[in-house]
Amino acid sequence: MVQNKQKTAKPPKLLKGAAKEPALSKAENWQKVKIKGHVISDDCGGYEGLIGLEVLKDYDASLVKSSQKRTTSRNPDRERTLKKKKRKVSKGDEQESSESSTESESEDEVAVAARTSKKARLAERHAQKMQKLREKREKRKELRKQKKSKGKENDNSEESSDEHAADRFALLRPPPSDDEAEEVAKAEDSADQQESSDEEAPELVSIPTDEAEDVSAWNGLGVPASILRALGEQGFKTPTQIQALTLPAAIHGKKDILGAAETGSGKTLAFGIPMLAGIMELKQRNIRSGIRKAPKVKGQQPEPAADEHELTPPPEELDHVSGASDEESDAEEHTQRVQTPLYGLVLTPTRELAVQVKNHLVAAAKYTGIRVAAIFGGLAVAKQERVLRQCPDIVVATPGRLWELYAQGNRHLGKIEDVSFLVIDETDRMVEKGHFEELRSLLKVLNSDEQKKHQRQNFVYSATLTLVHDLPDHMQKRNVGKRPKFVKQTVDQKIESLIEELGISQPKIVDITSSQQTAQTLTESRLLCPIDHKDYHLYYFIQRHPGRTIVFCNSIDCVKRLATLFGLLDCNPLPLHANMIQKQRLKNLERFRDSPTGLLIATDVAARGLDIPNVEHVIHYQVPRTSENYVHRSGRTARANKHGITVMFMEPGEVKSYVKLYKTLERTEDLPLFPISERFLGAVRERVNLARDLDKEELKLKRVQSERGWMKKHAEEMDMIIDGYNDESGSDQDEDPFVIERRRNRLRVETVRAQLNALLAQPIFPRGFSFKYPNSEATQLATSHTQSAVETMKAAIEDQKQAKKDRNKRKRNA
Repeated sequence: MVQNKQKTAKPPKLLKGAAKEPALSKAENWQKVKIKGHVISDDCGGYEGLIGLEVLKDYDASLVKSSQKRTTSRNPDRERTLKKKKRKVSKGDEQESSESSTESESEDEVAVAARTSKKARLAERHAQKMQKLREKREKRKELRKQKKSKGKENDNSEESSDEHAADRFALLRPPPSDDEAEEVAKAEDSADQQESSDEEAPELVSIPTDEAEDVSAWNGLGVPASILRALGEQGFKTPTQIQALTLPAAIHGKKDILGAAETGSGKTLAFGIPMLAGIMELKQRNIRSGIRKAPKVKGQQPEPAADEHELTPPPEELDHVSGASDEESDAEEHTQRVQTPLYGLVLTPTRELAVQVKNHLVAAAKYTGIRVAAIFGGLAVAKQERVLRQCPDIVVATPGRLWELYAQGNRHLGKIEDVSFLVIDETDRMVEKGHFEELRSLLKVLNSDEQKKHQRQNFVYSATLTLVHDLPDHMQKRNVGKRPKFVKQTVDQKIESLIEELGISQPKIVDITSSQQTAQTLTESRLLCPIDHKDYHLYYFIQRHPGRTIVFCNSIDCVKRLATLFGLLDCNPLPLHANMIQKQRLKNLERFRDSPTGLLIATDVAARGLDIPNVEHVIHYQVPRTSENYVHRSGRTARANKHGITVMFMEPGEVKSYVKLYKTLERTEDLPLFPISERFLGAVRERVNLARDLDKEELKLKRVQSERGWMKKHAEEMDMIIDGYNDESGSDQDEDPFVIERRRNRLRVETVRAQLNALLAQPIFPRGFSFKYPNSEATQLATSHTQSAVETMKAAIEDQKQAKKDRNKRKRNA
């Protein structure tokens, strides 16, 4: 309602709905006057002739209605021309038409000015939301009207008019937030459902709950409900052995954990779940104690007091809300981020492992609100500084880049002294002498304060944590006499040294590694061959047993050579080594994961921690230098109780390293030999030899072109002209030795490539070939062409056992 605070000489026109005398008799003291300032409704219309709008309890909405129609066009000139055409057609009085045109033009100018302001944009958003709600209500009402009788239609029309009047009352309120609009829509939907329940309601279809995994096996371990929900969505129905043994002590007892488990046993969640649960508990404690305010949810607005009226804010307040409040909220958010502590720190030896751990933690913390960031080398420092500016709760990092940013004075990393959780993954590799010197510097910073050191919870995990090596040869030679100078380190001594170096106090030690140090579902084998024949056997294995395969090498040069050779053989290899840029390394890993028959040729940079699903084969192209590398390489397959096979290619010069490796692993029996059919190696050799020749010819061609380019460059610098270089079709070309050699090399390359492509188009193995008995001369059995390597190896092991029994029987009979 509008109060007359200033009388005018000429009374203006009456508003719609308020033109009748009975309506004015109810409130004779209220008259309309011209408005001052901008008051905008939800449909971007102005309330002309009104001032001092105030919402009262007993309010007649029919007294106040917008006299301006909603304008959809933003071009005022176009609107003016359309209105002038309408005035010519109308038969009204010329004076009245001129007055109305001037009034409409002034109203248009006010509306256009209002739209350009920030208030108008907010009002437009509010208008769009309200318009959508009205359209939904109208559709529902039309459906009800079609089903109801004529008498019910009249009742519905009266109700719709009442609702329309009530909606006009809502136009005077400030635009609601997104959450309030959603609540209103839900309330209206529920009301409509109740009204239509008496009619022909559709049958409710129950949503199948097969996708929701049963996580009842996690009960009793202390895992919060929000983390259990995320675990159920990922399909983790039951905890693994290492998780069941460590979670209660870590969550309930707040103990340090020193765990040793075989590869693929779930060690990441074994330290990730207790860390997330502890951070959730610390956050709740900080909120209760008032150290840090709870973060605001987007779209959430403070509820008004019960005794306050809902008033339409003036323009200056609208400007303040849209502009200054954003700056204040940004400032508050910045201060909150500065006050946000760094709760957890996870250190990993490789960049790819850091990315993988970060992804696992993010998936487990989906419903907790905990933010996780990965910091590692190979990427721009500025980009990672922007990530740290967001103040994540957990930082997963490699020691080198972490120490670099800490030394530069990063504000968020300056809080690592106060971390509540410290995780060192693959600890035996991290604490090796000569590696990760930055880790020792970080440990000095972390353990500088004794009080904070004892309050921190530590997690130390590795698959080869309890593996002990023999003394080197030069130390064994010096151990002459009754008192040896050097003694082999025991498992207990190794663990004690780790506890002392890392600053762990009274940890719970969980060792579930088997005696063979590898997974029970892993099939191990070896293959004896000369060094020149390793390429033949590798190509034979890849063609005979297609599947996701990782080939490990001891050097980067070997990786590059094999990647080039098998690329020419159309095997689509993906190299991975430390000299590659980080983006290419991550891209190759993604391609390998996406390809069911992918071939990854890598150094030991991919040996630790990478959880690549469904890796069927692991090939040791060269014997690993240490037993730890063999265990971690072999651990890329046979993960999560799945079957896998590992084959070690061994030449005569690597027998000594093989014997030392197996002595460290305390193996008593030799590895079984992987079966190879010699009759089909001839076709394999022919293809591999052609690929080698093609590689050599391409190298020659590149060398000639590089020499020619070098000569051209220096000739241009000395302003010399080389005969026959620019005109290769002339007679001078035949006299140029570089051009002649380049032509010959190109012809050789094209010839060899054509021969290789012709061979690659032919199959190596016929369909009727039996791989169960590859060395047998008996009639070939019609077996499947895609028999797995695991089945082939198991059949060969059974044949070897049977042959051994037969030999023993012959000896006894003789």
